[in-house]
Amino acid sequence: MKEVREQMKLPSVAFLPYDKSLIPEDIKSLPRAPRRIMEVIQKGSPLSPSEAPKSWSLDFCHSPTSFNASRTNAEQLGSMSFEKTTLSPNPFDPLAKAVGTGDLVTLESDLAFRSIGYKSEALPGFEELGIPFDERKGIIPNDHLGRVVKDDGEGLEGGEVMPGMYCAGWVKRGPTGVIAGTMNDAFATADSIAMDWEEKKGFLNDGKGSGLGWDGVREEAERRGCRRVSWEDWKRIDAVERANGLKKGKEREKITSVEDMLAVLD
Repeated sequence: MKEVREQMKLPSVAFLPYDKSLIPEDIKSLPRAPRRIMEVIQKGSPLSPSEAPKSWSLDFCHSPTSFNASRTNAEQLGSMSFEKTTLSPNPFDPLAKAVGTGDLVTLESDLAFRSIGYKSEALPGFEELGIPFDERKGIIPNDHLGRVVKDDGEGLEGGEVMPGMYCAGWVKRGPTGVIAGTMNDAFATADSIAMDWEEKKGFLNDGKGSGLGWDGVREEAERRGCRRVSWEDWKRIDAVERANGLKKGKEREKITSVEDMLAVLD
């Protein structure tokens, strides 16, 4: 956000007109973060393109198709080609998807910057456990509230919810947003879990164990010799970590091994 504001104030540089069809008429109804961005874009730069020797723009709904060599030097970038896209069903639907229009546009350029990028991958065993994964989008199909759904081939919305299966973060919605968005996304998934629990909806162990939560895995856990850590136990571990951190002038000193953590309880 700060970088966008500073770009608008560059001396002798203008911000080119943007596609107003992508900006809602009433931006006051938007959440705080996107509202502030829309306000900066609408305000634009102090100089108009006709007054400035340099200009820049934000070109949305362009899907890159190729890097093209310079006409004079085959080893030098000369331009980039894009396919124009449209947002379906409309630009303001949170679940809108970019759809190609078939129209191509080429922009002359001798320099391009590539972001590092990110794409989730399925963990080994997903297939055996029946957990769906969209290889193209790099996400686990879900109902957009964190509940995993079976991929029916017709899109994520129509899939059947898989009881007790949830996802959050970029594997849920793709690599978009910042830390605050990822945090709120995790809250939404946690809300779904709590709602399903309160409504007594199906979970993973339905019909296979003796109940929900700890009761559902107690028999197997005890067979394996696992030790249960209760909420009261966790608070004792938390208190020790905070006390150790205080000695070093920080909020906490994490206990990094399971053995040391359980030793606190002994």
